Amino acid sequence: MKSTVCILGSHPRTRKDFDFARTDCDVWVFNEATSNKTFPSVNAVFQMHVEAIWRNPQNRNDPGHYDWLKTQTEIPVIMQDVYADVPASVRYPLEDVLALLNGDPAHFLASSVPLAIALACLRGYKRIEVYGVAMETNTEYQWQRESVAFWKGFAMGRGIEFHFADDTYLCALYGYETEVTLPYETFDGRIKEVFPQVDGLSKIYADAANVLNMAVNSFERGENSYEKIMPSVQAALEAGQFLGIIDGAIQENERYKAKADAMREAAGSFVFSRQEFEGSAAKLQEEVEKFKKQFAALGGQLGLVHKSAFEAARGSPKRAKIIENYKQILHDYLKINNLLAVYVGAVRENLRYMKRLDSGIKAAGGEKSEAVLLEGVEHA
Repeated sequence: MKSTVCILGSHPRTRKDFDFARTDCDVWVFNEATSNKTFPSVNAVFQMHVEAIWRNPQNRNDPGHYDWLKTQTEIPVIMQDVYADVPASVRYPLEDVLALLNGDPAHFLASSVPLAIALACLRGYKRIEVYGVAMETNTEYQWQRESVAFWKGFAMGRGIEFHFADDTYLCALYGYETEVTLPYETFDGRIKEVFPQVDGLSKIYADAANVLNMAVNSFERGENSYEKIMPSVQAALEAGQFLGIIDGAIQENERYKAKADAMREAAGSFVFSRQEFEGSAAKLQEEVEKFKKQFAALGGQLGLVHKSAFEAARGSPKRAKIIENYKQILHDYLKINNLLAVYVGAVRENLRYMKRLDSGIKAAGGEKSEAVLLEGVEHA
């Protein structure tokens, strides 16, 4: 066991910051990360879901995940129990982890990440690093953020060095930092921050699209089943989502920068209140919901047409017509997926700025202080 453990999630923004050539640390990952070859070398995999999930042959992230669990013996798989069909399974020492809390019922173990951090504390690591974990939305990640924050504080309280490779927990210092408006440089700075990711994500998407195109060609020749082509579809969808989210972030910051420029030209200064971002997020979320419905409908059509094409006689005019329809639906499916991701990225930027302003408002002393400060800015 090394003195440092690096816990790697799947979010591309900070996962890419981890140097896979490192030899000074143990590496822990989650779920399908190793079975689908996302990570080159790991020391443990956390698969803490119930049996029905990890045994599912229709796993949407990796249909071959259960086969990997049944056959590989080199990497320990941390699970709820030891399972006969998973030869590398290791039972998670839940009782020992809970004992760290001296009987406090608030264990804050709301996802795999805090479970991993808690185990790292139990095993006595001197340093914990977390990459690829963002927990950005206020829906499914709300409780997970609290859990990670708790175990981050627990680890630091035990003298463990802790590096969290994201700005998730950055906030204004109460009473000292009173930013309730955003500096003009904010938007251009954000663009410069995320733009370098475009080339890499564009290449990943192009490669995924190329693999999918080859899979579709094989299907057209009658060589591929639905189960064989779907991993290629899923890979293209995920690559398009990552690229679209970055594109949406860039476009939204460009929009705010242009708006700020117009305000400065007309009035000599600019100011965006929290309501500006809240209103934009709400309007953009309406588009997100619209595209979600289109995406779901196209997904259903895709499955039905794929089934029809598979059942039609090879070389028949009927199958050729169905294949052309299938290609068009698939094209629209990927396009809507990408557009959906762009709007999701734009929504996240507004939520990000709302969070930043909320932090400043709290540090300034609340809404009344915000009103006074904004009034001063507007009359400056």
